[in-house]
Amino acid sequence: MKVVIALVIIGLTGVSTDMAGECDMAAFYLELGCKPESSTEEFCPDKFKCPDLHPDPTKCYYKSQAYSHKESIPQNIVSNPCSQACSCSVFNEEPQFLCAAVDCYETFDSDMSQQCINTYELDSCCSTGTVCGKDAVAKLQSCIVDGRTYLEGQMFEPLNTQKSCICTAEWDGSVENRSYCRNVDCGIELHYQNSLLENCAPVFANSMRTCPIGFECPTVNSKIIRGLNIKQLTTQCVFSNMTLNIGDEVAVEDNCTKCTCKIPPFVSCIRSTCN
Repeated sequence: MKVVIALVIIGLTGVSTDMAGECDMAAFYLELGCKPESSTEEFCPDKFKCPDLHPDPTKCYYKSQAYSHKESIPQNIVSNPCSQACSCSVFNEEPQFLCAAVDCYETFDSDMSQQCINTYELDSCCSTGTVCGKDAVAKLQSCIVDGRTYLEGQMFEPLNTQKSCICTAEWDGSVENRSYCRNVDCGIELHYQNSLLENCAPVFANSMRTCPIGFECPTVNSKIIRGLNIKQLTTQCVFSNMTLNIGDEVAVEDNCTKCTCKIPPFVSCIRSTCN
């Protein structure tokens, strides 16, 4: 007779969703402190109102706080656990944050990952512990999320959310519980400071509900291609010193990247796979 010794906590197979996970560009804007606005009663906003992200071009800005050259951000206010020891650098009037690279050992230790379960804490970038051995792993409680099983201490990101969660015995499917879920922070201000200053366009890989993979900045060849404003909205996007209506595109040099004014005030770009 087969004896099952694993204790299983079966969470909800579906989890609650949030605006950041369901709406295009919402995660990007909310991370920058922008407020959603809409001309309709639809759940997803059609525009955002952003604060002045860079009032002084000679300084760096993080969460509306200014930092001078060589000034560091206190680690306790950095929302991205993988961004460590970040300090402002201003060179040739181009502000940027320089952060220490974090290398997680579990990324490189394949033998360890095969024999053990890496465990995490909610605010950790890398694993903070391991559970090794067949019997020890079998005793771990588990969470079933989006059809997949995660063991106690493992990290996962539920579908249709912009959340990072840890499997715990208390997991009940609610991503709003801050004891085991936190917002995914892309570190936009930390990694793309100068791009924000120049009103460049965030570039996303296939979906605008994830972190940007870079920014598309204007060149001498940048030009506007006028499009169709189906909803007849008057709000506009800004791309460097150019102003676009909703539906307008910006011609860029990369044929695999399409940049459009969809959800102001930023132009947004989608980079697809080219054949």
